[in-house]
Amino acid sequence: MTFVAKLPPSEDTRRPRRRRLRSLAFAPTLVTLGNLLCGFAAVHFGMRAMLELGAGATADQISALNQPALERLLPSFLSVGAGLVLVGMVLDLFDGLIARVTRSTTNFGGQLDSLADIVTFGVAPATLMVAFMTRELAGDSIIPSPISDHLLGRATWVAAAIYVAFTAVRLARFNVEHAEDDFDRRTFRGLPSPGAAAILVALLLFQDQDTFAPARKVFVYITPVIAIAIAFLMVSRVPYRRFHRAYLLGRQPFGQFVMIMLVLAVFWSYKTPTLLVLTLWYGASGPVFFLLKRIRDGRRTVVVEPASLVDETHRKSG
Repeated sequence: MTFVAKLPPSEDTRRPRRRRLRSLAFAPTLVTLGNLLCGFAAVHFGMRAMLELGAGATADQISALNQPALERLLPSFLSVGAGLVLVGMVLDLFDGLIARVTRSTTNFGGQLDSLADIVTFGVAPATLMVAFMTRELAGDSIIPSPISDHLLGRATWVAAAIYVAFTAVRLARFNVEHAEDDFDRRTFRGLPSPGAAAILVALLLFQDQDTFAPARKVFVYITPVIAIAIAFLMVSRVPYRRFHRAYLLGRQPFGQFVMIMLVLAVFWSYKTPTLLVLTLWYGASGPVFFLLKRIRDGRRTVVVEPASLVDETHRKSG
């Protein structure tokens, strides 16, 4: 019987795979730039929404997508802009994954990703919020502006400005902390900027549906308050679980799988309300779990007297 030794793959056989990985090294950059362009397009559609107020535009110029199927889901330019922010989130999720798969993670890619995020998850949602509030408050002659004559107009603009500024602070802090050796990759410190943007655009999508007119009137006036709240959550130290690690990756209980299927079924029938509930739940999950953990840790803490002090007390009493 003849035995043939199996040799390890030579350097020549490894080169094609390395070349393929190098050829894909540009893919994460393209995906990140796609994220950036989604943010820029969202700002554009926020500006187009202002034309609906009659700023020198005719009825033909302010028509939406001219696609009946899409217009039912995205009935206005504001909804289109909000949808583009959500597309940017998907691209932001995949650019890091592609970079790890192709082994092309670089400091340049990380910095470019943050610059794209400040547009897509900072400037774009704030612009869409100002455009939405301008449209909703037009009947009361209130214009969101730092020089507005009405308190609500000034408060809306200030809320958008705080949101943009805190998004930049959040991203800069993440870059610094990510370079540290003790960086915890299991959780986020503070609400991540894509999560904050998801809350804001989910509010806009929900309020842009005529089906929920009574609830829409309530959310119009609390939208600036929510924008400020999520801005402060971004720069806070409240820990947030990474969504894909907590609910999608690894071995998960069967009950969680059933819950995800139920959520998808509800989302299929009620898209904007389900999206709003999910994003608000994620935004509130950080403070809620943080407080529950502090309460549990407080109950576990038991003050124990030193043994020498206890013995001395017994001697005196005896």
